[in-house]
Amino acid sequence: MNNIFIKYKSYLLVLFLPIAILVVNFSFLYKEKYLSCITKDFSLCINSKKYISSIRKFTFRYPNDYPVTFKTGDELKNEYGSDFDSLEWINFSNEFYPNAGGDRLGSIILEKNSTYKDIKEYTSKELSNSEISPKIEYVKIGGKDAVCSSLKEQPHSFNLPSENCFVIYKGVLYLISFDYNVYYHKLPVEYYKKAKGLILSTFIIN
Repeated sequence: MNNIFIKYKSYLLVLFLPIAILVVNFSFLYKEKYLSCITKDFSLCINSKKYISSIRKFTFRYPNDYPVTFKTGDELKNEYGSDFDSLEWINFSNEFYPNAGGDRLGSIILEKNSTYKDIKEYTSKELSNSEISPKIEYVKIGGKDAVCSSLKEQPHSFNLPSENCFVIYKGVLYLISFDYNVYYHKLPVEYYKKAKGLILSTFIIN
């Protein structure tokens, strides 16, 4: 009888141990926001790092070889004399600088929004009235309505190709920019496009 009971317990252990391990792993992947990117590029996703907003507004994952520097609005004001209407500013660069140019893979800026009621109004006023109309696509980022615009390099222009995404949520305008060009970026452009997919697919707004 004891042997039968021991065999039964062993059977249950063999049956449920893999399930328990699977549940634990799934919970970890879900908590760390791997699930939304793991099917896009497994290696890039699993080896990525997690950024948590210093003001607790958002999180996202990014490639582990991307440099990250950031300042809060208060830090910007103390260091540069202005917060540039920003709550938080992230640069994918080795050195932080709040201006255009420089060796930067992209940036994420949270601006105080008191002008636009939603992303469609922002699009109509800011993206549709430029001299060179960008390609516009309405998407979801972190479950929120968003718009992404892309602009190819123009002949006889110093403007580099750009891809930018915008979200408006709870009085904050999120500007997510991706910069890549042959001068600053040494890997194939496909890598940076996958990196953009990693960041956007794991971007969670609190």
